[in-house]
Amino acid sequence: MVACCIHLLYVALRKKFADGLEISVLVKVMGNLMIIFFISVAGAILAPFRCYTHPNGIRTVQEFGGVLCNSDGEYQKMLIVAGIALIMPVSFFVIASYVTIVELPKRMQKADVAFLKTWSFLYYRYRPGAAVFSVILLLRNIGLVIVPVIPGGAIKVLLIVLILVVSILITSFMLPWRILECNYMVTVLISMGALFMADVDVDYVMQVCLALFIAMFLLICHVFVWGFAKYLRAKHRKPFQYFLCHQKSGAGAFARLLKCELIRMNGVKGKVFVDCDDLQDLTKLFGYVGFDTEHLIILGTKDILTRKWCMGEVTTARIHNVKTVVVALPDYEPPSETLVEEYQVHVPDVTELAALGISLAAVQETLRWMRELPTIELPGTLDSRLTRAVCKKLVVMHVSPGSMGKNGVQLSNDAEDELDKGTRSVNRKAQYNGSKVAILVDYKNMEAVATALVLQLMVSPLVLSSGGMVPYIMTANEEAMPTVQIIVVICSQGCFGNPDIARVLVSSAARSLTVLPIIAEDGFRFPTKDFYDEVLATAGTTGMLGKPSHLAAVVKQVFSEIAVGFNPQGYSASVQDLEVRANTIAFRLLEGKLKPMSLEDYHLTSPEELEANSLGLFLPAPNSTEANAKMISASL
Repeated sequence: MVACCIHLLYVALRKKFADGLEISVLVKVMGNLMIIFFISVAGAILAPFRCYTHPNGIRTVQEFGGVLCNSDGEYQKMLIVAGIALIMPVSFFVIASYVTIVELPKRMQKADVAFLKTWSFLYYRYRPGAAVFSVILLLRNIGLVIVPVIPGGAIKVLLIVLILVVSILITSFMLPWRILECNYMVTVLISMGALFMADVDVDYVMQVCLALFIAMFLLICHVFVWGFAKYLRAKHRKPFQYFLCHQKSGAGAFARLLKCELIRMNGVKGKVFVDCDDLQDLTKLFGYVGFDTEHLIILGTKDILTRKWCMGEVTTARIHNVKTVVVALPDYEPPSETLVEEYQVHVPDVTELAALGISLAAVQETLRWMRELPTIELPGTLDSRLTRAVCKKLVVMHVSPGSMGKNGVQLSNDAEDELDKGTRSVNRKAQYNGSKVAILVDYKNMEAVATALVLQLMVSPLVLSSGGMVPYIMTANEEAMPTVQIIVVICSQGCFGNPDIARVLVSSAARSLTVLPIIAEDGFRFPTKDFYDEVLATAGTTGMLGKPSHLAAVVKQVFSEIAVGFNPQGYSASVQDLEVRANTIAFRLLEGKLKPMSLEDYHLTSPEELEANSLGLFLPAPNSTEANAKMISASL
């Protein structure tokens, strides 16, 4: 009643600013109060039914010793009032059960966010999928209220123990609470119920209670100090200074590269969030964005706008006023009005976000909001200088929604360096003078280049003590330096169709350089007969020096070595996993057992001879392409 009066007063005061009685807010408040005080309310209503039998056989109400438990007078009036009042807790239990078991699944499928927010008091404390525990909890509370009404001490104790044991078992099995530690705490608190039993040894019980009181007091003080310190720290600096919102297949490797570069910068004091490293529970994802993140960096790729989890992250950032910036890759296009209006057609599973409180309308509003965000536009070619320029811009720029006109930046490969290309080339060669390891990558594939840069950053410290083994990344149209002995080939989809890759591989084989293949994509497919046939058919148009059959021969030799998987864009590519693979690559580079490539043993010059030999047209290799593929698949 008090809550209803306060709500009506609140609505009356806000009449000019709000429409209607806001019944959903009232339902939420009343529901929370009933959940909290359910045992107290139901226990008070059932008080007339709890009678005590005196030695002389007379039965009186426990709470009211002067009222006899009979069907006459005052006791009869108490029973009538209690019977009418029971309608409230019984109705609440029935409605809560119906909403949780019947309506909630339907409304989640329909993405009815208004309904979900209204009845959130039933399930918001529990992890997704455990909403039914609210009904189980109400059943337990009903049992604890009804058992004291039953006559007979033995049966009461038996039923109470049974109810509590079943409650502990269900809690231990379901782990329903959203915070894992709460499940343990509930189990411990229920188990401590034995302390409330009457005991003959009063002194012993007093000592135990005193010890528990002191322990709980110290624990409360510790939690208070820890919480206050965390509050002060969060007020000035949140745990994650940057949150990288990205689509795995389009920018997974680039996200890893940005994190590697950001954490090396002096201006970055907090952590950089990448889901592979920092996310163990998907239900906490949006909480990290809304409450633990200072800046959200959206890595704009072609398909990021159609990924529901990415849009959920961006929507959460908008709702919680998290500073946001878009790093637009070459294939990114800002959301059009057509996409916004037809979003559910293009992304039908967006309605699944309703279970987390994000409606379709909120996502559509976010798409329009993204057009106004500050944007850093990247060119088509990626290198280490450009990556550092992006990170520097992210650190120094003031990121605030709606300031695209002021903060929009278009970077190019010359943006952060005024030296001409010739001077930069000289400086680069001086930096890696004497290097024995070169990384060959398809510069047309930005994710492959990002993989090469991450590989360089992670392997370099491991081989730094070995003279000349620090790898460098070859630029487009560049041959390997004279000192190079090992070519590390980043194998991405279609990389061997790049004429620059073909030319470098053939020239490296002519110099008898060794090779180490690195599988950089889950979708990479080992060359087949069709590939070799295509090489023969197009050899005359590639501009490759040497005989047309040489490229097919060299590619065959590349995969005679056991490749190493190094895929930063993988769904399980945590920093620990990449470090293990980087150690493997460093070991392979240093052990000196890689086999040199050669062109001298291959004299098949005509397409007819190659076609006649099919896949066996080259000299036998220690490991066939098929066997190598199986080994790599097993290692990945």
